Amino acid sequence: MRVLLIEDAPRLAEAVAEILRKGGYGVDVAHMGADGLDMAASGAYDVVLLDIMLPDMSGMVVLRDLRATGSAVPVILLTARQGVGDRVAGLDAGADDYLPKPFHASELLARIRAVTRRPAAYRSAGVHEAFGLSLDEASRTLTGGPGSASIGLTRREAQLLEALMGHPGAPLAKSAIIARLWGPNAAAADNRLEVLVHALREKLGSAAPRVRIETVRGVGYRLVEASHAEP
Repeated sequence: MRVLLIEDAPRLAEAVAEILRKGGYGVDVAHMGADGLDMAASGAYDVVLLDIMLPDMSGMVVLRDLRATGSAVPVILLTARQGVGDRVAGLDAGADDYLPKPFHASELLARIRAVTRRPAAYRSAGVHEAFGLSLDEASRTLTGGPGSASIGLTRREAQLLEALMGHPGAPLAKSAIIARLWGPNAAAADNRLEVLVHALREKLGSAAPRVRIETVRGVGYRLVEASHAEP
C-alpha cells in the first residue's frame, strides 16, 4: 500500500515518513501543494496525508482541486488547528478524516487502516463495461466481447478509457480528462492527451473495431459505436 505525504516541514515530513515505512507502507513526499496535487491526482496512491498549511497553496485548496478531478482517494488532513470549525470545513471539503498535530504514531497508523478499509470506487478492482467492451480495472486488460482476446493497457490508457466508458456516447471535455489524468495544474498536457488518445485508438481498433474514440470539436472526446459515429 502506498501513501502520499504532503507536508512542507522537512523534519516532520521525514519523521512521519519513517513511521509509515516502519508500518509497512511505501511513502512518497511532496513539500509543495501544487506538486502534491499532481501526484495525488495520478491515481498511484492508496491514501493521502495532507497538511493544511502549505507554502504555495492551502491544503484545503489542494483537497478541493483533487476532488474536482474525480479522485476518491482517502485523504487525512494533518494540522495544528484543532477548532471544530476547521474540522468541519475540512470534512465538508472532501476529507475522510482529520488528525490534529501532535499525534501519536499508533493513532496515525490506525486512522490509515480505518480509511483504507472503507469501500471506495478508486480502489475497487471492478470491471467497467460499455458498448460490449469490458475493462478490468485491476489487471488493466481490455476485452472487445465474447471470444475476443484481451489486450493490455498502460495505466494512463486504462484511466482514459475508464473515464470515457463512464459516460458512453457523451462528450468529455479535454480539460476534465486532463485534470483527471494529470491534475488540474498540468502543463502542456494537450499534447500528452493527443498521444494517449492515438495509442488507445490503435488498441481499440484491434480489440473492438466497432467502437471508437471520436473527437468532438471544441469540446474533447467521446466513446461511440462506429455505426453511431459522425463521419
